[in-house]
Amino acid sequence: MNFEDFYDNIAGNLNLLDVIEGFVHGLVYGDFGYQIILRRVDKGGSHRMSDAIKILKSYGVNAFWFGFDSQKMYFRVKKRQARWAEYVLLHAGVELLNPAFDHRNAGYAANHAPGWMPRPWSARSAPEEADAGKRTQADHVEQVPKKGLLGWLDSL
Repeated sequence: MNFEDFYDNIAGNLNLLDVIEGFVHGLVYGDFGYQIILRRVDKGGSHRMSDAIKILKSYGVNAFWFGFDSQKMYFRVKKRQARWAEYVLLHAGVELLNPAFDHRNAGYAANHAPGWMPRPWSARSAPEEADAGKRTQADHVEQVPKKGLLGWLDSL
């Protein structure tokens, strides 16, 4: 192990701001998430963490609780979005080192041509958006505002 690897192993564990930020997000979401692990590009990985997060963000998945060590990069997504996040990342060709959340996702990615990506929700056509708005109004259930610490954190 060289000095850079040794330093990254220590610095990654001392990354307290991201740990605190991740813990706060976990409290706000009510979900401490599912950890996604990527190999670092300088250690043979195919994608930077910022690339993977950008891909996920375009599909409506937010990442939080970032970390790293000498070989890997870590981040979390909400557990209720983990299946979709894994599906999208596998289609994008991102090498995942974490245990599969849904073993079917690898098969789904293998059944499509390389480079094929599902259409993001943000890329819907105007008529579909109008229909979605009508459905949303018909299915609308009034939400009770959050109170206390979670309500305050959610307003930030």
